[in-house]
Amino acid sequence: MTTNAFICSIAAVAVLLSACSDEEQPAKAPRPIRGVAVKSELLGDTFSQTGEIRPRYETPMSFRLDGLLVSRVDNGSEVKAGDVIASIDKTPALNNVASAKAQLDAATSDVSIAELTARRNWELFSKNAVSRAQVQQGDANLQAAKAKFQVASASLANAEQALSYTELQAGRDGIISGVSASIGQVVSAGQTILTLSSNTELDAVFDVPEQLLSEDLANSDVGISLVSDPTTTATGKVREVTPMADTATRTYRVKIGLQVRSDQFPLGAAINGRVILSAKHLFKIPASALTNAGGKQAVFVYNANQKSLQLRPVKIERYADHDMYVSDGLADGEIVATAGVSKLRDGEAVTVEEDARP
Repeated sequence: MTTNAFICSIAAVAVLLSACSDEEQPAKAPRPIRGVAVKSELLGDTFSQTGEIRPRYETPMSFRLDGLLVSRVDNGSEVKAGDVIASIDKTPALNNVASAKAQLDAATSDVSIAELTARRNWELFSKNAVSRAQVQQGDANLQAAKAKFQVASASLANAEQALSYTELQAGRDGIISGVSASIGQVVSAGQTILTLSSNTELDAVFDVPEQLLSEDLANSDVGISLVSDPTTTATGKVREVTPMADTATRTYRVKIGLQVRSDQFPLGAAINGRVILSAKHLFKIPASALTNAGGKQAVFVYNANQKSLQLRPVKIERYADHDMYVSDGLADGEIVATAGVSKLRDGEAVTVEEDARP
């Protein structure tokens, strides 16, 4: 091959290489990644204990009068406010009312007679037929008769009120949780006849150790479930804490207010209580997702709009065996890369496995 021919061949090869370099290089395919969609959970130190259901209001019901018990409702009866739940013999009270009415009638007659006498005395006095002393005596008798009338009126009101005391009425809706007297028994004023318990406002009662008494407990939601049926649940808040420990157990009685009915949580039923103290909303992610950004803890978060990764600093609250709990830097539904993070780069185009999408 001559020198000129060799030079021409070299030139042709150079032209071909130049043409190839001008062609567009094929785009690099997005890297597939494995990720997990995160969701915050309320996590903290969990404490569980057994307790019992008690009524919030438990009222001993008694009469204001002595008497013979003639009727009462049975134990376990549901009653409404104003219902008659027991009664004593009305005969003595009715007699007192009749006597008071008779005294009032007599006092009314005395007032009428005293008014006529006083009026007649003044007429006679104007004619100088009686003395001033006699007129004054008539006026005094009238005032005394009016005073007796007021006494008789008050006595009748008291007798009628005493008659109303022969019936014992429920002060609120509830259930009869105790019976302390039998029909035919002579009962005294103030003696407990029945116990009325609220059946829509209940307390979950627990005896807890001193170390649990904190502001966290007072502000936390307490989950309640029946021991006999764990699917029956309710939630309440601390309503009352006794200020002094029990002398025998050194525990404090805590009452959790519940807005449930006694047919759901029977009075005296055994329950389990569960509360999360020092609770925070945390994101649980695999420890393999952790990397760093400028010396700070970070994770790769998938940007669905740009279909790329974003390196984002996060705050790790605590670690578990194979997981970690993030308190800041993530939001519900975001996808975090969980494998091969050392090979990933901020802004890198990626695709996410289908099962990782929210």
